[in-house]
Amino acid sequence: MKTIRRTLIVLFLLTVSGWSQEVHYGNLSQLISQIRSAMPGQGSNAFVVPTTAQMDSFRAATNLVLTEQYHLADSLAGMMGYKLFEWYDTIHNNDLFYVLMEPNANQSGGVQLGWGTYIFHPGGEQEVIIEVPHPIWDTNTWKVGFAAYQLLNSSYFLMAGTHRYANGTNPRPADVAHNTQNMFHVVHQQTAPYCQHALQVHGFNRNNYPGYPDVVLSNGTANPGVILDSLATAIIANGYSVGIYDGIHWTNLGATTNKQGQWSNSQGYSFIHMELEYFIRASQSEWENILDALYAVFYLPVGIEPGDSGQLPVAPLLYPNYPNPFNPATTISFLLPKAGQIRLTIYNVQGQIVRRLANGWKTAGRYQIRWDGRDDSGKAVASGLYLLQMSSGTWQQSRKMFLLK
Repeated sequence: MKTIRRTLIVLFLLTVSGWSQEVHYGNLSQLISQIRSAMPGQGSNAFVVPTTAQMDSFRAATNLVLTEQYHLADSLAGMMGYKLFEWYDTIHNNDLFYVLMEPNANQSGGVQLGWGTYIFHPGGEQEVIIEVPHPIWDTNTWKVGFAAYQLLNSSYFLMAGTHRYANGTNPRPADVAHNTQNMFHVVHQQTAPYCQHALQVHGFNRNNYPGYPDVVLSNGTANPGVILDSLATAIIANGYSVGIYDGIHWTNLGATTNKQGQWSNSQGYSFIHMELEYFIRASQSEWENILDALYAVFYLPVGIEPGDSGQLPVAPLLYPNYPNPFNPATTISFLLPKAGQIRLTIYNVQGQIVRRLANGWKTAGRYQIRWDGRDDSGKAVASGLYLLQMSSGTWQQSRKMFLLK
Protein backbone atom coordinates (compact mmCIF):
# COMPACT_ATOMS: atom_id res chain seq x y z
CA MET A 1 0.00 0.00 0.00
CA LYS A 2 2.88 2.40 0.82
CA THR A 3 4.47 1.73 -2.60
CA ILE A 4 1.17 2.46 -4.38
CA ARG A 5 0.68 5.66 -2.35
CA ARG A 6 4.20 6.89 -3.14
CA THR A 7 3.68 6.17 -6.85
CA LEU A 8 0.39 8.10 -6.90
CA ILE A 9 2.04 11.09 -5.20
CA VAL A 10 4.93 11.05 -7.67
CA LEU A 11 2.55 10.85 -10.64
CA PHE A 12 0.54 13.79 -9.30
CA LEU A 13 3.67 15.89 -8.95
CA LEU A 14 4.79 14.93 -12.45
CA THR A 15 1.37 15.81 -13.86
CA VAL A 16 1.50 19.36 -12.55
CA SER A 17 5.17 19.80 -13.51
CA GLY A 18 4.40 20.00 -17.25
CA TRP A 19 7.01 17.44 -18.39
CA SER A 20 7.54 17.67 -22.16
CA GLN A 21 7.78 14.54 -24.30
CA GLU A 22 10.20 14.39 -27.24
CA VAL A 23 8.92 13.62 -30.73
CA HIS A 24 11.23 12.08 -33.34
CA TYR A 25 10.91 11.20 -37.01
CA GLY A 26 13.33 8.64 -38.39
CA ASN A 27 14.23 5.13 -39.37
CA LEU A 28 13.38 2.97 -36.34
CA SER A 29 15.35 0.02 -37.68
CA GLN A 30 18.44 2.22 -37.90
CA LEU A 31 17.90 3.36 -34.31
CA ILE A 32 17.84 -0.24 -33.07
CA SER A 33 21.00 -0.98 -35.06
CA GLN A 34 22.75 2.00 -33.47
CA ILE A 35 21.66 0.94 -29.99
CA ARG A 36 22.96 -2.57 -30.58
CA SER A 37 26.32 -1.22 -31.81
CA ALA A 38 26.68 1.01 -28.75
CA MET A 39 25.93 -1.71 -26.18
CA PRO A 40 28.59 -2.44 -23.54
CA GLY A 41 30.32 -5.76 -24.03
CA GLN A 42 31.52 -8.66 -21.93
CA GLY A 43 33.33 -7.69 -18.74
CA SER A 44 32.31 -4.02 -19.00
CA ASN A 45 30.45 -4.03 -15.66
CA ALA A 46 28.00 -1.67 -17.33
CA PHE A 47 24.82 -3.37 -16.14
CA VAL A 48 23.37 -1.66 -13.07
CA VAL A 49 21.34 -4.15 -11.06
CA PRO A 50 18.09 -2.31 -10.31
CA THR A 51 16.67 -2.04 -6.83
CA THR A 52 13.19 -3.24 -5.97
CA ALA A 53 12.01 0.38 -5.83
CA GLN A 54 13.44 1.07 -9.30
CA MET A 55 11.75 -2.05 -10.67
CA ASP A 56 8.44 -0.92 -9.15
CA SER A 57 8.82 2.48 -10.82
CA PHE A 58 9.72 0.88 -14.16
CA ARG A 59 6.69 -1.38 -13.84
CA ALA A 60 4.50 1.66 -13.20
CA ALA A 61 5.99 3.49 -16.21
CA THR A 62 5.36 0.45 -18.43
CA ASN A 63 1.76 0.25 -17.26
CA LEU A 64 1.29 3.94 -18.04
CA VAL A 65 2.47 3.27 -21.60
CA LEU A 66 0.15 0.28 -21.91
CA THR A 67 -2.79 2.40 -20.76
CA GLU A 68 -1.80 5.19 -23.18
CA GLN A 69 -0.77 7.70 -20.51
CA TYR A 70 2.36 8.55 -22.41
CA HIS A 71 3.31 11.88 -20.86
CA LEU A 72 3.08 10.47 -17.36
CA ALA A 73 5.11 7.46 -18.45
CA ASP A 74 7.78 9.72 -19.90
CA SER A 75 7.88 11.77 -16.72
CA LEU A 76 8.28 8.75 -14.48
CA ALA A 77 10.90 7.22 -16.81
CA GLY A 78 12.84 10.47 -16.71
CA MET A 79 13.26 10.17 -12.94
CA MET A 80 15.09 6.87 -13.54
CA GLY A 81 17.35 8.12 -16.32
CA TYR A 82 15.13 6.79 -19.10
CA LYS A 83 13.12 8.48 -21.85
CA LEU A 84 9.89 7.63 -23.67
CA PHE A 85 10.24 8.92 -27.22
CA GLU A 86 7.23 9.44 -29.45
CA TRP A 87 8.70 8.02 -32.64
CA TYR A 88 7.30 8.20 -36.17
CA ASP A 89 8.99 5.61 -38.37
CA THR A 90 9.61 7.34 -41.69
CA ILE A 91 10.39 4.02 -43.38
CA HIS A 92 7.01 2.53 -42.44
CA ASN A 93 4.47 5.15 -43.51
CA ASN A 94 5.25 7.30 -40.46
CA ASP A 95 3.65 4.73 -38.16
CA LEU A 96 3.65 5.83 -34.52
CA PHE A 97 5.79 3.96 -31.98
CA TYR A 98 6.79 4.70 -28.39
CA VAL A 99 10.42 3.86 -27.57
CA LEU A 100 11.39 3.46 -23.92
CA MET A 101 15.18 3.69 -23.75
CA GLU A 102 18.15 5.44 -22.22
CA PRO A 103 18.27 8.86 -23.92
CA ASN A 104 21.74 8.32 -25.42
CA ALA A 105 21.77 4.53 -25.74
CA ASN A 106 22.36 4.78 -29.49
CA GLN A 107 25.67 6.59 -28.95
CA SER A 108 29.01 5.18 -27.88
CA GLY A 109 29.31 5.49 -24.12
CA GLY A 110 25.67 6.49 -23.84
CA VAL A 111 24.56 3.43 -21.85
CA GLN A 112 24.65 4.25 -18.16
CA LEU A 113 22.21 1.65 -16.79
CA GLY A 114 22.02 -1.17 -19.35
CA TRP A 115 18.35 -1.87 -18.71
CA GLY A 116 17.39 -2.40 -22.35
CA THR A 117 15.15 -0.90 -25.04
CA TYR A 118 11.39 -1.43 -25.25
CA ILE A 119 9.12 -0.50 -28.16
CA PHE A 120 5.36 -0.15 -28.04
CA HIS A 121 3.28 0.08 -31.21
CA PRO A 122 -0.26 1.37 -30.50
CA GLY A 123 -1.39 0.36 -33.99
CA GLY A 124 0.21 -3.08 -33.84
CA GLU A 125 -1.30 -6.51 -33.45
CA GLN A 126 -1.30 -8.13 -30.02
CA GLU A 127 -0.61 -11.62 -31.30
CA VAL A 128 3.01 -12.12 -30.25
CA ILE A 129 5.63 -10.22 -28.23
CA ILE A 130 9.10 -10.35 -29.79
CA GLU A 131 11.95 -10.57 -27.27
CA VAL A 132 15.74 -10.48 -27.73
CA PRO A 133 17.46 -11.24 -24.40
CA HIS A 134 21.01 -11.72 -25.80
CA PRO A 135 21.52 -9.17 -28.61
CA ILE A 136 25.33 -9.43 -28.44
CA TRP A 137 26.04 -13.00 -27.33
CA ASP A 138 23.56 -14.64 -29.73
CA THR A 139 24.84 -13.16 -32.99
CA ASN A 140 22.26 -11.35 -35.13
CA THR A 141 19.30 -12.37 -32.97
CA TRP A 142 18.54 -8.66 -32.67
CA LYS A 143 18.28 -8.45 -36.48
CA VAL A 144 16.01 -11.48 -36.69
CA GLY A 145 13.93 -10.30 -33.75
CA PHE A 146 13.38 -6.74 -34.92
CA ALA A 147 12.66 -7.86 -38.47
CA ALA A 148 10.06 -10.28 -37.08
CA TYR A 149 8.60 -7.46 -35.00
CA GLN A 150 8.13 -5.33 -38.10
CA LEU A 151 6.93 -8.13 -40.35
CA LEU A 152 4.32 -9.37 -37.88
CA ASN A 153 3.21 -5.83 -37.04
CA SER A 154 3.58 -6.77 -33.38
CA SER A 155 2.70 -4.47 -30.52
CA TYR A 156 5.76 -5.03 -28.33
CA PHE A 157 9.52 -5.46 -28.82
CA LEU A 158 11.90 -6.14 -25.91
CA MET A 159 15.71 -6.01 -26.23
CA ALA A 160 18.24 -6.36 -23.42
CA GLY A 161 20.76 -3.55 -22.94
CA THR A 162 24.18 -5.17 -22.50
CA HIS A 163 26.18 -8.32 -23.13
CA ARG A 164 24.77 -11.17 -21.05
CA TYR A 165 28.17 -11.45 -19.32
CA ALA A 166 28.70 -7.71 -18.89
CA ASN A 167 29.05 -8.19 -15.14
CA GLY A 168 30.73 -11.58 -15.18
CA THR A 169 29.72 -15.18 -15.73
CA ASN A 170 29.31 -16.44 -12.17
CA PRO A 171 27.06 -14.90 -11.09
CA ARG A 172 25.76 -13.26 -14.25
CA PRO A 173 23.23 -10.55 -13.30
CA ALA A 174 23.14 -9.07 -16.82
CA ASP A 175 21.85 -12.36 -18.25
CA VAL A 176 18.22 -11.21 -18.27
CA ALA A 177 16.80 -14.56 -19.45
CA HIS A 178 18.14 -16.23 -16.31
CA ASN A 179 17.44 -13.54 -13.72
CA THR A 180 14.34 -11.75 -12.52
CA GLN A 181 15.97 -8.63 -11.07
CA ASN A 182 15.99 -6.67 -14.31
CA MET A 183 13.70 -4.45 -16.37
CA PHE A 184 13.50 -6.93 -19.23
CA HIS A 185 11.67 -9.34 -16.93
CA VAL A 186 9.48 -6.52 -15.62
CA VAL A 187 8.34 -5.49 -19.11
CA HIS A 188 7.78 -9.14 -20.04
CA GLN A 189 5.48 -9.54 -17.04
CA GLN A 190 3.51 -6.41 -17.88
CA THR A 191 3.06 -7.06 -21.63
CA ALA A 192 2.40 -10.83 -21.53
CA PRO A 193 -1.26 -10.45 -20.49
CA TYR A 194 -1.87 -8.31 -23.58
CA CYS A 195 -0.66 -10.89 -26.12
CA GLN A 196 -1.37 -14.47 -27.07
CA HIS A 197 2.31 -15.47 -27.20
CA ALA A 198 5.78 -14.26 -26.23
CA LEU A 199 8.53 -15.34 -28.64
CA GLN A 200 12.20 -15.18 -27.59
CA VAL A 201 14.85 -15.38 -30.30
CA HIS A 202 18.07 -17.21 -29.33
CA GLY A 203 21.03 -18.71 -31.15
CA PHE A 204 23.34 -21.71 -30.89
CA ASN A 205 26.19 -23.29 -32.79
CA ARG A 206 26.43 -26.94 -33.80
CA ASN A 207 30.01 -26.93 -32.60
CA ASN A 208 28.53 -26.72 -29.13
CA TYR A 209 25.60 -29.03 -29.81
CA PRO A 210 26.62 -31.51 -32.53
CA GLY A 211 23.79 -33.52 -33.99
CA TYR A 212 21.14 -30.91 -33.19
CA PRO A 213 18.65 -29.78 -35.87
CA ASP A 214 18.74 -26.34 -37.51
CA VAL A 215 16.04 -24.96 -35.21
CA VAL A 216 15.01 -26.01 -31.71
CA LEU A 217 11.66 -24.92 -30.28
CA SER A 218 10.50 -25.10 -26.69
CA ASN A 219 8.09 -23.58 -24.22
CA GLY A 220 10.32 -24.49 -21.29
CA THR A 221 8.31 -27.54 -20.29
CA ALA A 222 8.03 -31.19 -21.34
CA ASN A 223 4.61 -30.47 -22.89
CA PRO A 224 5.26 -28.50 -26.08
CA GLY A 225 1.68 -27.89 -27.22
CA VAL A 226 -0.03 -27.19 -30.54
CA ILE A 227 1.58 -23.81 -31.31
CA LEU A 228 5.07 -25.32 -31.43
CA ASP A 229 3.85 -28.05 -33.77
CA SER A 230 2.37 -25.40 -36.09
CA LEU A 231 5.55 -23.35 -36.05
CA ALA A 232 7.73 -26.43 -36.64
CA THR A 233 5.58 -27.44 -39.61
CA ALA A 234 5.95 -23.99 -41.18
CA ILE A 235 9.73 -23.92 -40.66
CA ILE A 236 10.16 -27.44 -42.06
CA ALA A 237 8.15 -26.37 -45.11
CA ASN A 238 10.83 -23.73 -45.71
CA GLY A 239 13.58 -26.36 -45.82
CA TYR A 240 14.98 -26.60 -42.28
CA SER A 241 15.19 -29.39 -39.75
CA VAL A 242 13.36 -28.68 -36.48
CA GLY A 243 13.46 -30.25 -33.04
CA ILE A 244 10.91 -29.68 -30.27
CA TYR A 245 11.94 -30.09 -26.65
CA ASP A 246 9.61 -32.61 -25.02
CA GLY A 247 11.46 -33.41 -21.85
CA ILE A 248 13.64 -35.99 -23.62
CA HIS A 249 15.00 -34.57 -26.88
CA TRP A 250 17.25 -31.50 -27.29
CA THR A 251 17.45 -30.94 -23.55
CA ASN A 252 20.41 -28.53 -23.67
CA LEU A 253 18.21 -26.01 -25.51
CA GLY A 254 14.97 -26.75 -23.69
CA ALA A 255 14.75 -23.35 -21.93
CA THR A 256 13.83 -25.03 -18.64
CA THR A 257 15.79 -22.40 -16.67
CA ASN A 258 14.51 -19.40 -18.64
CA LYS A 259 12.93 -17.02 -16.11
CA GLN A 260 10.44 -15.43 -18.50
CA GLY A 261 9.36 -18.90 -19.58
CA GLN A 262 8.98 -20.08 -15.98
CA TRP A 263 6.89 -17.05 -15.07
CA SER A 264 4.70 -17.26 -18.19
CA ASN A 265 4.05 -20.96 -17.67
CA SER A 266 3.14 -20.35 -14.02
CA GLN A 267 0.61 -17.72 -15.10
CA GLY A 268 -0.88 -19.70 -17.97
CA TYR A 269 0.61 -17.53 -20.73
CA SER A 270 2.14 -18.89 -23.94
CA PHE A 271 5.94 -18.75 -24.15
CA ILE A 272 7.99 -19.76 -27.19
CA HIS A 273 11.77 -20.21 -27.07
CA MET A 274 13.31 -20.38 -30.56
CA GLU A 275 16.96 -21.39 -30.99
CA LEU A 276 18.48 -20.80 -34.44
CA GLU A 277 21.69 -22.42 -35.65
CA TYR A 278 24.45 -19.98 -36.56
CA PHE A 279 24.29 -20.42 -40.35
CA ILE A 280 20.68 -19.21 -40.31
CA ARG A 281 21.45 -16.09 -38.29
CA ALA A 282 24.56 -15.31 -40.34
CA SER A 283 22.67 -14.95 -43.62
CA GLN A 284 19.71 -12.65 -44.21
CA SER A 285 18.40 -14.88 -46.98
CA GLU A 286 18.35 -17.78 -44.50
CA TRP A 287 16.69 -16.03 -41.57
CA GLU A 288 14.13 -14.43 -43.86
CA ASN A 289 12.89 -17.96 -44.49
CA ILE A 290 12.33 -18.29 -40.74
CA LEU A 291 10.42 -15.01 -40.81
CA ASP A 292 8.23 -16.35 -43.59
CA ALA A 293 7.33 -19.26 -41.30
CA LEU A 294 6.52 -16.89 -38.43
CA TYR A 295 4.38 -14.84 -40.80
CA ALA A 296 2.45 -17.91 -41.89
CA VAL A 297 1.70 -18.87 -38.28
CA PHE A 298 1.19 -15.57 -36.47
CA TYR A 299 0.33 -12.74 -38.82
CA LEU A 300 -3.11 -11.18 -38.57
CA PRO A 301 -3.33 -7.76 -40.23
CA VAL A 302 -4.65 -4.80 -38.24
CA GLY A 303 -8.42 -4.49 -38.42
CA ILE A 304 -8.94 -7.94 -39.93
CA GLU A 305 -11.43 -9.82 -37.80
CA PRO A 306 -13.05 -12.79 -39.55
CA GLY A 307 -16.74 -13.15 -38.79
CA ASP A 308 -18.44 -16.19 -37.32
CA SER A 309 -18.39 -17.80 -40.75
CA GLY A 310 -14.61 -17.35 -40.95
CA GLN A 311 -14.97 -15.29 -44.14
CA LEU A 312 -12.34 -12.84 -45.30
CA PRO A 313 -12.92 -9.08 -44.85
CA VAL A 314 -14.95 -7.08 -47.36
CA ALA A 315 -12.13 -4.91 -48.77
CA PRO A 316 -8.79 -6.03 -50.23
CA LEU A 317 -5.62 -5.26 -48.29
CA LEU A 318 -2.08 -4.49 -49.43
CA TYR A 319 0.37 -5.25 -46.61
CA PRO A 320 3.66 -3.36 -46.08
CA ASN A 321 6.40 -5.00 -48.12
CA TYR A 322 9.20 -6.77 -46.28
CA PRO A 323 12.02 -6.00 -45.83
CA ASN A 324 11.75 -2.23 -46.24
CA PRO A 325 14.25 -0.71 -46.94
CA PHE A 326 15.53 -3.60 -49.05
CA ASN A 327 18.40 -4.74 -51.22
CA PRO A 328 18.13 -6.36 -53.66
CA ALA A 329 14.65 -7.92 -53.27
CA THR A 330 11.49 -7.53 -51.20
CA THR A 331 8.31 -9.54 -50.65
CA ILE A 332 4.90 -8.01 -51.33
CA SER A 333 1.80 -9.54 -49.76
CA PHE A 334 -1.86 -8.81 -50.40
CA LEU A 335 -5.24 -10.22 -49.54
CA LEU A 336 -8.31 -10.55 -51.77
CA PRO A 337 -11.67 -11.16 -50.04
CA LYS A 338 -13.22 -12.31 -53.33
CA ALA A 339 -12.13 -13.19 -56.85
CA GLY A 340 -11.47 -10.29 -59.18
CA GLN A 341 -9.20 -8.44 -61.56
CA ILE A 342 -6.16 -6.97 -59.83
CA ARG A 343 -3.26 -4.78 -60.91
CA LEU A 344 -0.03 -4.50 -58.95
CA THR A 345 2.31 -1.82 -60.29
CA ILE A 346 5.53 -0.14 -59.15
CA TYR A 347 6.15 3.53 -59.98
CA ASN A 348 9.18 5.77 -59.54
CA VAL A 349 8.98 9.24 -57.95
CA GLN A 350 8.29 10.77 -61.38
CA GLY A 351 5.14 8.67 -61.65
CA GLN A 352 6.56 6.45 -64.40
CA ILE A 353 5.79 2.73 -64.45
CA VAL A 354 8.84 0.72 -63.40
CA ARG A 355 7.45 -2.79 -63.09
CA ARG A 356 4.08 -4.48 -63.67
CA LEU A 357 4.00 -7.28 -61.12
CA ALA A 358 0.45 -8.50 -61.72
CA ASN A 359 -2.41 -7.71 -64.07
CA GLY A 360 -5.11 -10.33 -64.25
CA TRP A 361 -7.79 -12.37 -62.55
CA LYS A 362 -7.13 -13.95 -59.15
CA THR A 363 -9.28 -16.02 -56.83
CA ALA A 364 -9.92 -15.00 -53.21
CA GLY A 365 -7.03 -15.54 -50.79
CA ARG A 366 -3.69 -14.25 -49.56
CA TYR A 367 -0.82 -13.85 -52.04
CA GLN A 368 2.90 -13.11 -51.99
CA ILE A 369 4.95 -11.71 -54.87
CA ARG A 370 8.68 -11.06 -54.73
CA TRP A 371 10.15 -8.04 -56.50
CA ASP A 372 13.79 -8.44 -57.45
CA GLY A 373 14.50 -4.72 -57.87
CA ARG A 374 14.36 -4.86 -61.67
CA ASP A 375 12.17 -3.02 -64.16
CA ASP A 376 10.02 -4.53 -66.91
CA SER A 377 13.05 -4.82 -69.19
CA GLY A 378 15.02 -6.80 -66.58
CA LYS A 379 17.37 -3.94 -65.72
CA ALA A 380 18.27 -3.34 -62.04
CA VAL A 381 16.76 -0.05 -60.87
CA ALA A 382 18.59 2.66 -58.92
CA SER A 383 18.41 3.26 -55.19
CA GLY A 384 15.55 5.43 -54.05
CA LEU A 385 11.87 5.69 -53.22
CA TYR A 386 9.31 3.69 -55.19
CA LEU A 387 5.53 3.58 -54.98
CA LEU A 388 3.73 0.26 -54.96
CA GLN A 389 0.11 0.55 -56.08
CA MET A 390 -2.56 -2.14 -56.05
CA SER A 391 -6.02 -1.72 -57.56
CA SER A 392 -9.06 -3.94 -57.95
CA GLY A 393 -12.17 -2.47 -59.48
CA THR A 394 -12.74 0.92 -57.85
CA TRP A 395 -10.53 0.05 -54.85
CA GLN A 396 -6.92 1.26 -54.70
CA GLN A 397 -4.11 1.28 -52.12
CA SER A 398 -0.46 2.36 -52.20
CA ARG A 399 2.70 1.69 -50.18
CA LYS A 400 6.14 3.35 -50.15
CA MET A 401 9.18 1.15 -50.76
CA PHE A 402 12.85 2.09 -50.32
CA LEU A 403 15.64 0.41 -52.28
CA LEU A 404 19.00 1.07 -50.64
CA LYS A 405 22.19 -0.20 -52.29
